[in-house]
Amino acid sequence: MKRVNLFSALALTMMLFVGLGSVIANSAPEAISGNSQTLLGTYQITELEPETIKKETLRKFQLTYENGNAPIIIYLNERSKCNDFIVRSNVMEVQYVCNKQGFGATTVNSKFSLYPEQTNNLFLSTEALSYQSRITDGEISVEKALGLIACYYPSLLKNMQNIATVN
Repeated sequence: MKRVNLFSALALTMMLFVGLGSVIANSAPEAISGNSQTLLGTYQITELEPETIKKETLRKFQLTYENGNAPIIIYLNERSKCNDFIVRSNVMEVQYVCNKQGFGATTVNSKFSLYPEQTNNLFLSTEALSYQSRITDGEISVEKALGLIACYYPSLLKNMQNIATVN
């Protein structure tokens, strides 16, 4: 009799974990998509498994463009007051940050930097970077920030052909 009860309890526990797992899987955010209004065309952003970089676990997103030649990775560093987004393509990296003044682009802080400054200088338009130092005022949601990054990031490149597949 005890074996039957133990088996029933185990089966019930397994069904609970399977059910909970599907609820968690179904609660994952949907992909974000839109039109970048650039040569790269439409974009799609999907969340990947988090990644640990320099002892910090960051949310990770993949940004793909309809006319892009390689995906762009976006790391989300969630801070108590605002979020920082490290955006890394196959040729350069930048960081979109929020603070009291708003949301905008800047160079990647050395803690998360992967590419040498000289590499970034070859591909990054410093003029466009200064224009994007404040894209919006105030706080914005993660989803809105990701959409803005997808639309604004391509103009940071000196030559968009570096990440585009169209000629």
